[in-house]
Amino acid sequence: MSAGIVDVATAKPGRRVANDDFASIGLTDEWIRRRSGIASRSWLPDGTPLADVAAEACAPIVTRMEDPSSIGALVVVSTSVRQRVPGIAQKVAQRAGLGADVLALDMNAACCGFVYGLVTGLSLCEAGQARSVLVCSVEAMSRLVDRTDRQTACIFADGSAAVLLEDRTEFAGFRQIAGCDGSREALMRETDEGGIHLDGLQVYDRAVHRMSESARFLFEHDPAPTVLVGHQANGRILEQVRGFTTDLGVPFVNRIEHLGNTSSASIPLAFAEEMNAGSLPAAGRLGAVAYGAGEAWGGVAVDYRVPSATAL
Repeated sequence: MSAGIVDVATAKPGRRVANDDFASIGLTDEWIRRRSGIASRSWLPDGTPLADVAAEACAPIVTRMEDPSSIGALVVVSTSVRQRVPGIAQKVAQRAGLGADVLALDMNAACCGFVYGLVTGLSLCEAGQARSVLVCSVEAMSRLVDRTDRQTACIFADGSAAVLLEDRTEFAGFRQIAGCDGSREALMRETDEGGIHLDGLQVYDRAVHRMSESARFLFEHDPAPTVLVGHQANGRILEQVRGFTTDLGVPFVNRIEHLGNTSSASIPLAFAEEMNAGSLPAAGRLGAVAYGAGEAWGGVAVDYRVPSATAL
């Protein structure tokens, strides 16, 4: 049995935050663009429940399905959920209109969360444990950062995206690579005082290395991806990864300019944006690579066949 992506949808509620909004902490539009590649990003209102945002991303997919009861599992990936009990996945399942017999679970692997979630969902499908699986990433990173911190305040953003996985005879099966190193937890962490600490130089170097390494692994095995989407961490990181993988000869997606760094949601949001812009065919093979706090890294190659012009 071979599973792939058959639908994608997104939710980016909230207000658009332009670079000029950070003038109060001494940052200019030119400086932010040069250092991060970001021009604007979406921030949710502080009181908006993340379960509502995730359900907004999942609902169009459920509506488009001929048989929503085929969804046997829901994986909700998030770094920024603050309430641990009850978990967010059960609330999203109810609000998105899924049945009571759905396996619903929370997952957190920071910026690598979508890759980990895909591996989990695809494995459930291919093992025959679920006919269809929804994998949804939802983030409100603006609530985690110290908004007076010049290093991180302008980087992070909010949003949600979901993909539907199904077994189909035309799919070739998925390939994955993943790893972690808990000894490097100090590189990126939420501080006791509030905000996110980044060891900028080491994170930069390791993100470029790990994502490039993961991409090359995916391309060493047939069928190779037809498009490569890296975690939208930082414009300079993305361009470094692009440079190290140019010889692979496939489109490389960089949508950070108006998305910002949405942690686990960045890959599906960028993929959906590219699809909606008509820059990719409706069928192909996605290579997704990521690096995040933990530290955690990985990549997935998976076939996709999605409805045209329905991504956003």
